[in-house]
Amino acid sequence: MNQVEERAPVSRADLTREKILEAAEVVFARRGLSGTRVREIAEAAGVNVATLYIYFPSKKDMYEAVLESGVRPLVELMSEFAAGERGSRATELLFTRVMQHLGTRPYFSRLVYLEAISEGSHLPELVDRWLRPILEHALGEARRGTTAPPWEESLSPLVVTSFIHLTLGHFAIAPLFREFFGSDPLSDEWITQQTKFVATLIRQMFPQIAEAQQA
Repeated sequence: MNQVEERAPVSRADLTREKILEAAEVVFARRGLSGTRVREIAEAAGVNVATLYIYFPSKKDMYEAVLESGVRPLVELMSEFAAGERGSRATELLFTRVMQHLGTRPYFSRLVYLEAISEGSHLPELVDRWLRPILEHALGEARRGTTAPPWEESLSPLVVTSFIHLTLGHFAIAPLFREFFGSDPLSDEWITQQTKFVATLIRQMFPQIAEAQQA
């Protein structure tokens, strides 16, 4: 007999915290940590500054919480993929889930790009504390795939950076594409097509992945 899984009710405090995080993500993505005022986040979230400090003791605590909510699911997806069976279906599922996650919080990608482009003072911490686990996982997978011609292991870092641009970059510079194409890159249709493109590219670049699925 099928049983309906019951979910714990979301508390008002949790909803308020999530609303603050969503607002903070947008403001940080536009102004960076240094250029953002706490009052701007409070106004965007529709709360007063005193309420905001109940949930986050400082602006940096908010910034770190935004990064945590953006990065942690990606680390978990990469870890799950690394521990599972290889093959084209698993790889496509990974990128589908990555794109779905990034699609729910497109300003996270812009935040990462802004910090990189501006060479912000928090860039080293952003990389070492938050992005390194993802990049190391990705580099390990790239090295697995660059062991057959025409790939050389020395190209692995370039493979990783290329796929970072195809995923994070899709969301980070979506306004540019929107202006040029006249349609929204953040729509479900666009994200689905971008995911399909990435999956097709992987199959063509690394045919041994598809072969692993059949083995």
